[in-house]
Amino acid sequence: MFLTDPALRWIAAATDDVLPDHLWRHDTARDDTCGELATLLHKITLRFNDSSSALDKAVNGLAERSNAAQQLLCAGVHIRYAGQLQAIADIYAASEQHTVLGELLVEAYQGWRSHRTIGDGDERYLLLQPGDPSYGVAMLRRQPANTWLMFVDAEAAAAFQVPYPARILGEIRRIDAGWLPTASTSPDHHPKGTADRLPQCEDLATACRALLRWWRLRHSPEWNNRRPVHLSPAERAELTA
Repeated sequence: MFLTDPALRWIAAATDDVLPDHLWRHDTARDDTCGELATLLHKITLRFNDSSSALDKAVNGLAERSNAAQQLLCAGVHIRYAGQLQAIADIYAASEQHTVLGELLVEAYQGWRSHRTIGDGDERYLLLQPGDPSYGVAMLRRQPANTWLMFVDAEAAAAFQVPYPARILGEIRRIDAGWLPTASTSPDHHPKGTADRLPQCEDLATACRALLRWWRLRHSPEWNNRRPVHLSPAERAELTA
């Protein structure tokens, strides 16, 4: 699954850039501006991830104490709230500090990114819902004729209720008027006529979501062995929403 690292997830939410790793670490040895920015970004990343871990631990600890206090109250035992209130105040202060670190992280990333080109290779990673990593990531692999094969990570499969993490869900072809998604679980299905061409989409992320929504429909009771051309206008509009 992508974006399990707190810093990478924060960066993706702020910039829509999906990175598989801390790519800036490869630039920290450079003796130039890019290297300096990469070193700064690396230091802030470590602080941000430490802050994220500490904040998660504090929130989980408060939840455990709250559950324990609830059980005591139900048993008629008197409890003191001073410790709980102080824990809430500490979490609030830590959360504000974490937000400031997040802003520094994004600024440092954008500074490094202005000196570094990424995403121009044969693989691309895309947030399925811009600005929201909770919908998961589409993995795109370049093919001939302006076409990309699409896979998704486990978080995307769960978010869209599709039982196909890390498997081919179809291909998306760039055309003059937008993007054309075709659903299949193998490139071999296309010449055999067993692939399902979906409605044209305005952008790549929408085309990726259309493929996921089609597979969700395929695994639902509403499918009824239909092809995309048999869908109602409302169902076709929902695919490309």
